[in-house]
Amino acid sequence: MLSVIGSGRLPGHSLHSAAMGDLPVYDVVLLPASEVNARSIHLSQQLADLYGTEFVLRDKGVYPHLSLYMANFTASQRDEAINRLHAISVRTPEFVLEASHFAGNEHGMFELFYDKTDAITRLQEDVVAAMNPLRTGLRQRDPVGRALADLLLTASSVARANLDRYGYDEVGELFRPHITVTRFQHRDQRPGPALLPPAKVFTAAYRTLALCVMGEHGTCTDIVAEFDLATVAVGPSAD
Repeated sequence: MLSVIGSGRLPGHSLHSAAMGDLPVYDVVLLPASEVNARSIHLSQQLADLYGTEFVLRDKGVYPHLSLYMANFTASQRDEAINRLHAISVRTPEFVLEASHFAGNEHGMFELFYDKTDAITRLQEDVVAAMNPLRTGLRQRDPVGRALADLLLTASSVARANLDRYGYDEVGELFRPHITVTRFQHRDQRPGPALLPPAKVFTAAYRTLALCVMGEHGTCTDIVAEFDLATVAVGPSAD
């Protein structure tokens, strides 16, 4: 099933960070099933209650998600992206992802990581192949706020090659499937293990591909279209 939300309009600037001129940044994502969605929101709120955070995941407006590809699109490019994502969803079976661990990084992002499987790798490859020819130039900033034009000067050779070729660095060997639970205001903050649920409770079948507007801190602020994956499940097969 395809669900398009507001496909005839360009989302308002309050919902996104500008990229090239006033073009929004779009994020192709997987949306978690309801139980994982609820667990992610609950944990995000718990951490916000204990520490200073930049955002809290919610049912509406800051959606839990797993990013596959980010790019600038014009309105017409976005509409074609919706068509192409629908075609991908029809030929892609739903699949199980096994949650492995939580980790924070030097930018304050606190993330739930999943094992990288053949199924999600194939999906990302399919998405990148379909979306990359549509994009307009390079995004202005990455999710942590770094200027991509500057990052090109200091990034690893693999990241630089991905940015040059795809406009997105987390492709191929740099793709690490994850849900960002929150971003700490003190970038070195790390919650103790006793505060966290077992990562395995976030293991689930992923059934929904979506296109969303990317906001500050890499948040998904507006879901433009959702696409149900095919209903034949593919079990986890780690690379």
